[in-house]
Amino acid sequence: MRRLLMAALAAASALGGHSAHAQAYPNKPIKVIVPYSAGGVTDQYGRAFADAMGKKLGQSVVVENKAGANGTLGAVQMLNTDPAGYTITMIPIGVFRMPHITGAQYDPIKDLTYLGSLVGFNYYIVVNASSPWKSIADLVEYSKRQAGPVSYGTPGAYSSQHIAMAQLGEAAKVDWTHIPFKGDADAITALLGKHVQAIVSASTVLPYVANGQMRVLASLGDKRTADLPDVPTLKEQGYALVHTSPVGFAGPKGMDPAVVKKLDGAIAATHADPEFNAAIKKMGLVPMHMDAAAYSVYARSIHEGERDSLKKLAATVK
Repeated sequence: MRRLLMAALAAASALGGHSAHAQAYPNKPIKVIVPYSAGGVTDQYGRAFADAMGKKLGQSVVVENKAGANGTLGAVQMLNTDPAGYTITMIPIGVFRMPHITGAQYDPIKDLTYLGSLVGFNYYIVVNASSPWKSIADLVEYSKRQAGPVSYGTPGAYSSQHIAMAQLGEAAKVDWTHIPFKGDADAITALLGKHVQAIVSASTVLPYVANGQMRVLASLGDKRTADLPDVPTLKEQGYALVHTSPVGFAGPKGMDPAVVKKLDGAIAATHADPEFNAAIKKMGLVPMHMDAAAYSVYARSIHEGERDSLKKLAATVK
């Protein structure tokens, strides 16, 4: 009986300490990994998120860029991260896809604790303004006439942008040459320097479109975007392809539910923040808030629901 009582007291003490730790959270700066290079719209969004979350939590939130591996390096780092909640990562949709395509060190269902999402990206197929192409039909026709394939850049192999262009090539019966970069900023530099003939990019391209350096041939959403209402979707141009990507946040497995609840609440408060919403609107991002529970369900549905189609695509994509 004495042993049972001592065990119960020890358990209660441990729980009390755990709860007190969660109540004190956060008591030091939090790091958020942005798994892309600095300068692109993803990085800009990550910094706006860090600034807004810091105000909600009453603690500094700092960004660390880890570019490469199609945006999965943050998820990889979570394998060796303390679950106390002081290092979290941005989660692009590629985190759910890469295990089916190339394999991955992490399991997106077992190795991550999902905290919520805030925005999604609009994607565009873009060419240099000096090019002769005014529509997807122009680009496709040119590609069929040339001895060599058109080259295009994306922020990484098997990103939404890469998958979309591969699917478009298959539907249009043309070959493209894919050039993967570490982020939108690097792909844009290549297009401006005419090292590639097209890119598939997020809203980072908008200033270059506005100043006349680039031309957008199509948007990849279900509807035209508010930023470029005159640009038709791929669907409008005869290709039934739609790509949008909610971007969320996660920590390592084993996080204290009370800490998750605090971060979830801060994400919800950020979603409702007018200053934050004004910032993401300028970036051309679309609000797509999911709380921790809904985002966890979404993660599983994408990871499991796309398995067969991604493995089939991986066998043929270039």
